Amino acid sequence: MKTKEIKRRGTRGITLIALVVTIVVLLILAGTAIAMLTGDSGIMTNAQKAKMSTELAGYKEEVELYKAEKYMENIEFEETSLTAGKENLYYNTQESGETGNIKTIIPDISDVYIEKLEVIKGKLLINTKEKDEIKIAQEIGIEVNPYDITEDGVLVSSDGNLLLMDEETGSLTIPETVTAIGEGAFTNLEGLKTIIIPSTVKRIEKNAFRYNKTLENVIIQEKEGEGLEYIGPGAFYGCSNLKTINLPDTITTIESECFRGCTQLSNIKLPANLTVLTAHSFMETGLKTIELPQNLKRLDGSCLMGTALSKIKLPPNLSSIGGAALAIPTLQEIDTSESNYFEYKNGVLYTKDFKTLITAVSNVTNITMENKVETIRGYAFTFCNKLSTIHLTENVQNIGEGVFQNTNLKGITVDPNNDYYMSDEKNNLYSKDGTILYRLFDTGNVTIRDGVKNIKLGALRSGIKSIILPESYVGDTTIGWNIFPAIEYLYLPKNVNSFYKSTYFSVRTIEVSKDNPYLQSINNEYILSKDGTELYWVKSDLTEVNIPESVETIKSNALLYVKSQEIELPKKVKKIENSILQYASTKKITIESQISEISASAFSDANNLSEVIIHKKNDGTLTGSPWGCPYGDKAIKWDN
Repeated sequence: MKTKEIKRRGTRGITLIALVVTIVVLLILAGTAIAMLTGDSGIMTNAQKAKMSTELAGYKEEVELYKAEKYMENIEFEETSLTAGKENLYYNTQESGETGNIKTIIPDISDVYIEKLEVIKGKLLINTKEKDEIKIAQEIGIEVNPYDITEDGVLVSSDGNLLLMDEETGSLTIPETVTAIGEGAFTNLEGLKTIIIPSTVKRIEKNAFRYNKTLENVIIQEKEGEGLEYIGPGAFYGCSNLKTINLPDTITTIESECFRGCTQLSNIKLPANLTVLTAHSFMETGLKTIELPQNLKRLDGSCLMGTALSKIKLPPNLSSIGGAALAIPTLQEIDTSESNYFEYKNGVLYTKDFKTLITAVSNVTNITMENKVETIRGYAFTFCNKLSTIHLTENVQNIGEGVFQNTNLKGITVDPNNDYYMSDEKNNLYSKDGTILYRLFDTGNVTIRDGVKNIKLGALRSGIKSIILPESYVGDTTIGWNIFPAIEYLYLPKNVNSFYKSTYFSVRTIEVSKDNPYLQSINNEYILSKDGTELYWVKSDLTEVNIPESVETIKSNALLYVKSQEIELPKKVKKIENSILQYASTKKITIESQISEISASAFSDANNLSEVIIHKKNDGTLTGSPWGCPYGDKAIKWDN
């Protein structure tokens, strides 16, 4: 009995295994069959492509027949005048009162293609972002438009902007129907190496190619004196592989930060009609040579800061040079032989009357300042690393930002007859009344002297571990950038009445005096107004940000450099000020429906921000989109 039972079980086991194997084989065969039918090269897919090709070829033929008929009716018919779409039909010999549309030309057109096909200048064009349609249309000679172009000819930010790029060469030619490349149109798009911009394009808008790290060549065409006129702020910011770009003389405006961070851009010839080189426009580029046009009148702040220039020649009409415009670590010579406004002497650039000191070149070892000097421009000695001491002459009365931030400086002395500045026994520099600190050479645990109300940019350098501020300190009255160095802890006394994140962003932890009537700190991670409605500061190394629910206004730079990938603003937030996510790691921010005001540059320099969710109807009450977001409008998503 036992033997028989064992045999039965064994037989049943073999049957189950065979059944499982059979099912697996059938599934494999079914999968193969499905793939053959539906894959990219499947029978059904190929049949659909063949149908599409036949259909589109037929439509193209009908357009050609329609043009032939119109010419036979009237020899004055011009095929380039033929225009047709879903709701319109026009040609030059059209009779008065005659109406029609694309269906008049192609009677059997399907409903799908009524939405996609149009005739422009006598040629059939398909508006599509589907790759199969694009490929088939190109094969049979139908022009393709995957772009979103406004009625004014602006190519807007869209995921379809690279669909016509040659994938082998990375080359793309902008269509001549485009008059402007819109804000953020090609931001962060990978694969684009060469772009050809026709003479019809008059403007390249803000952030158009920002952080496009594969872009190498920009060819800007000019035709009969017509071409590009305007390049917007940050248009090529961070294009770290950009090697060549021609700037035709039709260009009259290059806005701020336009080429900032283009480290491979080694030489440039500026347009002849350019009169202003705007702030930060070529900052931190790889420029080794630059030709300034004869008509140039202004070099704005930091326009050439951090470039690789060793020599520069100032044109005769240049009359204004802003702070840090020539703060260049490699600069060794300034040619003023043709200048009507500046004089170069002993490694220092002055105005002709010697009343303003503009900058000193990097290889200067000693400065004998002209006694007439009244003003020292910002960042004048930033890259003078061989300079150990500076003596301020009698008449100096105005000092710009960051003048003494050179880390190799050992001390600053002041003429005893100077009525505006003084130095102490350690050669630290203060205003004459002791209320403003310009440069401190103390290190370690530092106590700022009593009476100081304000600390200037560059005053505090590396080597400081902690800072004790006096009760007299009230905070900077203007926005200062990174005034406090990277220290672990800072205590703000009760009289601090102004606060900017950009001033304190390197500090790890900030505590506010409980007696301060203007500010409060929450867990030493958030600084708010005393009533809790305004957010000023979020600890930069936070990977998870939970803004207090009482906040109604996000102040400028409040979330500067934060590490949090996603941030959800509280429901009460009504207003967002400028550059709140500057240089932050944040990829996504969610904004609730009570928002009523977003500043024009709210998301400027938020280089990782690719998704802005707004829980509000896009009814026109909230204007200004994309508010400086480098990705443009494709990042803005309205959630009704």
